[in-house]
Amino acid sequence: MHCDFSPHDFAAVAIRTSDGRLVQVTGAGLCPTAGWELRLVAGGPGFRSQPERLLLELRESPPRPAPRVLTETTVDVTVEDTRAEEVEIRFGWREGFVIPVREAALRRGPRGAMRRRTDAAPDRIAASAV
Repeated sequence: MHCDFSPHDFAAVAIRTSDGRLVQVTGAGLCPTAGWELRLVAGGPGFRSQPERLLLELRESPPRPAPRVLTETTVDVTVEDTRAEEVEIRFGWREGFVIPVREAALRRGPRGAMRRRTDAAPDRIAASAV
């Protein structure tokens, strides 16, 4: 029993800071019950076999027995990375997928100051299976 994930429910956004570049990966899955814990962790062996690809593994922790009610469950991670152009998300029980990293859009705020968009919500994005 696992949660159901689609590449269209994930987004990766690069955020430039004065100290470097961060890649924020967010996503959601439909879990069979409430109480699931989801984590994105650095992928194991071969973590950096392709410098432009950040490899993450999604790990699930099921809850104690609970009534079966489909529940949307979110997951996110922020990773310092200077080169990633895409993120590969792997699963231990199914085929993974790759999503592109988008640069955070900047917009002018009051008095002409530049600021990051806080609404970098995951638009429906193209993804490929791996």
